[in-house]
Amino acid sequence: MEYASKYITANGLTHHFLEWGDAGKPPVIMMHATGLASHSWFPIAEGLAANYRVMALDQRGHGDTGPSNCGYSFELVGQDLAAVIRALELPRVRVVGHSSGGLATLIAAHLLPGRITQACLVETRVGERPANAPPGELHDRARRTRRKRAVWESHEAMLCAYRQRAAFRDWDLRSFQAFMNGGVRLLSDGRAELKCHPDVEAQFYEMRESLRVAPFFQGLSGRFLLLLGNYPEAQTLSDTGVQRFLNEIDGAAVKPMGMGSHFLPMEHPKEVLREIKAFFDSEA
Repeated sequence: MEYASKYITANGLTHHFLEWGDAGKPPVIMMHATGLASHSWFPIAEGLAANYRVMALDQRGHGDTGPSNCGYSFELVGQDLAAVIRALELPRVRVVGHSSGGLATLIAAHLLPGRITQACLVETRVGERPANAPPGELHDRARRTRRKRAVWESHEAMLCAYRQRAAFRDWDLRSFQAFMNGGVRLLSDGRAELKCHPDVEAQFYEMRESLRVAPFFQGLSGRFLLLLGNYPEAQTLSDTGVQRFLNEIDGAAVKPMGMGSHFLPMEHPKEVLREIKAFFDSEA
């Protein structure tokens, strides 16, 4: 299916997004996870485009959206999403957010009461810190991330190396190829560079340790579905953050998928697409 690459200025940045589907159809915005890019959504976005106008947004410092001149935080990305919704003049919109993209969705919904009518959050950590993560783990992750290789001798070398890594090994092939195309910049000398620099990714992990999520539950009037993966560190229905999510948001629901890692939508796009469509169609 054909798509368009577009830009819009909002919240002081030039934001890049991919767009599928007819502009006259109900709008859906898709928000990727930290370190990824809008292209990661390809199979799911194409599946939604039959019935929706789908816009997959690159977060600040990711993909082809501009860098931030004031640092990186989840609050800023939530403000960006709210500003993009205003700039696109969308009075009502559905959103799909993976991981930090789901946190940005909650923040934007808090900032724009009533405008995000439905949101599907996939593997978004809704507690005050990631489930089962000991104190300091995110700072350790940030240190490891800063050691990541940002530039490779060729795109092919990067693709081969990434496919062997545990985090990417189980990705659906189309999701993986789309990310490795959209999330990588080819340099004039033939080398390949990550569009999200490791230091940008690390800053988000450092900021997550102190992020309080619960205040953004206040005043949410839309419906929110949280999809959970199935792995040792995954959130469960009994987690404090998940229970608060269910108790404090009137329109909240949680569904354990019984499959997948934190990269659930990239590993099982067909199953996640089915859940998103059923959720959105229930309000059609």
